Amino acid sequence: MNFKKFILSIIVLFFISNISQANFKKIKKKATVNQPEIIFPIQKDKKGCIKDLYVSPDKNYVLPVLKVEAPSGYGLDNRFDYALSKFEDFSFPCGSGNIEACQNVKRVILEWAKANAAQRTGPSDGEGRHWNDTLTVNLYIASPMMAAYSFAKQVIDVTEAEDKIIKDWFKKIVKKNKHLMYEYSNYKSGSGAAGTPKRAHNHALSSAMSHMQLGILLNDNKLFRTAFKNFEAAIKYQRKDGSMPIETRRGGRAMFYQARAMNALAVIATLAENQGYNIWDYEHKGKNYHNIVKFFIDFTENNEIVFKYAKSMKHPGPAKNYKKQDLNSRSSSNWGWLYAYASRFPDHENVRRLKQWSQDKNKLNSYQWDIVHHYLNIGNRPFGSASWTVVEANCHFTK
Repeated sequence: MNFKKFILSIIVLFFISNISQANFKKIKKKATVNQPEIIFPIQKDKKGCIKDLYVSPDKNYVLPVLKVEAPSGYGLDNRFDYALSKFEDFSFPCGSGNIEACQNVKRVILEWAKANAAQRTGPSDGEGRHWNDTLTVNLYIASPMMAAYSFAKQVIDVTEAEDKIIKDWFKKIVKKNKHLMYEYSNYKSGSGAAGTPKRAHNHALSSAMSHMQLGILLNDNKLFRTAFKNFEAAIKYQRKDGSMPIETRRGGRAMFYQARAMNALAVIATLAENQGYNIWDYEHKGKNYHNIVKFFIDFTENNEIVFKYAKSMKHPGPAKNYKKQDLNSRSSSNWGWLYAYASRFPDHENVRRLKQWSQDKNKLNSYQWDIVHHYLNIGNRPFGSASWTVVEANCHFTK
């Protein structure tokens, strides 16, 4: 009898997996923009949101940065990161419907568009600076400004002429900084990610987020569907234990980059959801987003599980000690995905595990304490920043 139940459960799981793959395949090929220009809707429940404009608006507050000049080695163009941190003073309260903040969002974006800012004049595809330039623009400018513009259009009026200037600029910077990596071959042996397609890389996922948002903003179905190919690759080519090969080879920043990729996947899934499509449940041979989350939670309990991958030390940046994983407890780029995940799957065994840990925090190590802290904060105090989450995670990621 038990054996029959076991066989039945295998059949059911196989059937569910096939349904998930079939649904995703249909979405990937035929999904359309159902709510044009609504990248993220303004939330009705604003408990976890920043609502007030705390700065005195100044016409020179977020000056356009005209050209991208990222380093050829590790790192991005930090001038754009600084510009984003200033822009968020407007974009966050605009995302809560603050009229004055939205007026400043439109003003800043229009200034950048008219100045033809964020020009990538750098090297050809494949060179180090190309990778850093494109990520700089997608991460710090294209994605957050498109999301903010969508908020503004939900609150204030924009003239047809202004709208055209802004959308033409968005189209230009997204396409100029295209880095979806479709044309690249898979990683070779010795890379720490052998056989994995480069379109699953966090840089490619960042470009995919920008393309998807541009598709929503322009009501362009082909652009909207772009990101699904990257999402599929990241899910499909994770290891059986849920680790992401491209990201977890990166020394002391292995989990730092796994978290960034998890955030990008959460953004793509949320954007799809906002247009009426569920891709959270996409599964390929037992591999799904839940499995990636499980690895991250497993890591917080036993950080040694990532060492066998992290010791490859591929592009670790400043984190040279792979036995000391670099995670900032206050960064939404490390933890923002949890707000999307736990609020959608509160009864999943992954989340139940965090709930159990929260009952006695004295027994937790520092990584466990950090993830439990964020779990308990869902719906409460907002983050003060966002890059890989595009928007303020505790406001627009939660459900």
